[in-house]
Amino acid sequence: MPRGVQIHAECLEKIIIRFPHVLQDLVRQLTLLLDASLVRTDGGIAAKPSNKRYLPTVSLSCDSDEDFAKADFSLSSHETVSVFIRDITGVVRRNPSAYRRLPLTEVRDRFTGNGIEIQGIDHIGFNLPWFDRGLHPVIADLRQRLKTLCLYHRFPTGEPWDFIIPGEVDEIRGSKTIDYDKVRKPKFEIVSFDKSSTPLVQIDVAVAVTHEQFSSLFPEALNDMSMKNIWVYVETQCDLDICLVINEKSLRDWTPFFRGHRIA
Repeated sequence: MPRGVQIHAECLEKIIIRFPHVLQDLVRQLTLLLDASLVRTDGGIAAKPSNKRYLPTVSLSCDSDEDFAKADFSLSSHETVSVFIRDITGVVRRNPSAYRRLPLTEVRDRFTGNGIEIQGIDHIGFNLPWFDRGLHPVIADLRQRLKTLCLYHRFPTGEPWDFIIPGEVDEIRGSKTIDYDKVRKPKFEIVSFDKSSTPLVQIDVAVAVTHEQFSSLFPEALNDMSMKNIWVYVETQCDLDICLVINEKSLRDWTPFFRGHRIA
């Protein structure tokens, strides 16, 4: 729990994405790439928060006792809600978008070789494959279990992309109005995903160069012109996609977009 934060009602304290042991070297390389945007905690490494009083914190580790990644949602009551980041559909579907996976060492070399540093993490999250109508049942259950314990939001334009916005304990329990004009990072995204049967962990970062510059640096990436970002898919040794989503750095935060869409 962040220093100076006192909790008198149950809330979501931290989210930890736990990668399987086979990805230990990859996660080490990832932490080197993200180093300026991370802080060291008792539990490992966490995305640097925009306010030390905000909950939940979001961390990465490589200690899953499974063959797949999982996300642990740790509550102040010491209960943990775990979500396995794996495909349960039995459907095999390849992503129709054009991209090619890259070794993370190659990604790091292109950043350092061009003098580009990651300036911050906007959000981290995971995508769970789901091809039936409606929301993935695991995500639907997670909504119900967490909605009163954090600032849990639907995506305002209706897509099945849930977001947990970091906030103060008083905002979470409703005794203080949420100020959506404040910078709130890192957010956490939970996606019901119908493009591919491969589960995915995404880390959405900002760099101080233009979309044109970083998209030319990574021609293998999935280029989302509508959002002016690119999705760099990283090679892994398991059935999991890991993506760095690269965006232009902005002084503005997009938290106001979520105003009026909290689920509580």
